Amino acid sequence: MVGVGGIGSAALYHLARAGHRVLGLERFHLAHDRGSSHGESRILRLAYFEQPGYVPLAKRALELWHGLERESGERLFLRTGGIDGGEEGSTIFEGARQSCEAHGLQHEVVDGRELRRRYPAMGFPRDHRFVLQSDAGTLHPERCIEAQARMAEAWGAEIRTGVRVRGWGETTGGVRIELDDGETIEAEQIVLCAGAWSPSLVPDEAPPMTVERQVVGWLTPGEPDWYAPEVFPVFNVEVGGGHHYGFPSLHGRGPKVGRFGHLHEEADPDALRREATEADRTLLQGFADLFLRGGGPLGDCIPCMFTHTPDGHFVVDRVDARPVVVACGFSGHGFKFAPALGEALARIVAGDDPGQPFEIFRWARFRDAPAS
Repeated sequence: MVGVGGIGSAALYHLARAGHRVLGLERFHLAHDRGSSHGESRILRLAYFEQPGYVPLAKRALELWHGLERESGERLFLRTGGIDGGEEGSTIFEGARQSCEAHGLQHEVVDGRELRRRYPAMGFPRDHRFVLQSDAGTLHPERCIEAQARMAEAWGAEIRTGVRVRGWGETTGGVRIELDDGETIEAEQIVLCAGAWSPSLVPDEAPPMTVERQVVGWLTPGEPDWYAPEVFPVFNVEVGGGHHYGFPSLHGRGPKVGRFGHLHEEADPDALRREATEADRTLLQGFADLFLRGGGPLGDCIPCMFTHTPDGHFVVDRVDARPVVVACGFSGHGFKFAPALGEALARIVAGDDPGQPFEIFRWARFRDAPAS
């Protein structure tokens, strides 16, 4: 296993639990802040505007997160309810409503006026439309990774941190993994869960992927009671010309906000600009000033990275019939699915069919697509 982040730690846990002898190789320390699985909170939502086919996967992930909570004794998920919306006809509003209707999810549709009445911090346009879905909430990513890794070790997995994989190649009996210090490791199969470093590790015929610098920030609210998790749900909204998302105040900090796509800045994971720029801060503060009442000034900001495939869907599949399994391209919305993806990766390693909706995550879909 190369990479023990959100998806890698889940795969390690499910592989070990299924009885496989498995080694996880992590370049940094567990739950580090150098990649894509840090920053205190991640949204888990069932009203999935991207495609209704993700809903069963989200439901399974929520079941598995609760199971991990019971097994590990850790509180990982906080239910807050969720809001998804924008103008009538917008991608987020229409997609979220269609997912709820297709899968019989309990939900409610309200306009911006009603939203403001229920949640005084939310100053979104009154004529916009929003789907309210009560099962949404927030995961603590660092705690999730640590719990999955700890339970993987309890089931017999080995984890090595501070080791960098320089490359790998196929052998007669499997694969040979080369580390930066010159050590080589022989294995029957390799599972690549390297996040933003995936483009440099996956086979050459992989679909083209782009790595994007993303910045989120925490506000210092003038009305802190409005942003408590009991009264402020997670949200995804199309307003102000962009897709914005946010979280309630958690763990003693103010509400967190971000914009999907941020400044559309491609990134090198080995040379990521980690200091927030004036442009970063202006973008986030501008959203808060317009749409979050009493949100206050922006405080801390941190970067992470989104890794995108051409169609925005994940790659979770074996590479043809080779001893190589790839999980990458999670495009800024993969963390919530981690345990369900880990469960599927364990099935793929064993030679089993992971089932639906993994057909849309096939490795070969870009190669198989008809020429335009």
